[in-house]
Amino acid sequence: MALAAGCGEDAQQQLAREAAQAHVRPLPAYDAEDVHCTESARLGFFKHARTHTFLCAARRREGGCDWLNVELPDSGVARVALFRRDADCVLPG
Repeated sequence: MALAAGCGEDAQQQLAREAAQAHVRPLPAYDAEDVHCTESARLGFFKHARTHTFLCAARRREGGCDWLNVELPDSGVARVALFRRDADCVLPG
């Protein structure tokens, strides 16, 4: 629905999603293609602020999602860690 409204994923959010996908891809419990992340911080309606931390939901093959904390430091090496197991698949807005 967000894409239909013209609010697709920005570059930072995409990096966070791809880091989360790379983290869960070797783990058989997850569907690595079904990962989504919170949006980047915004300055006004159209301008994105540099965002260092994202929350991503990774769908479990047996149902439900786990939340992952994804940090995108200025060094460029993403850090991904489990934030909450068996969480809702809808992230906070």
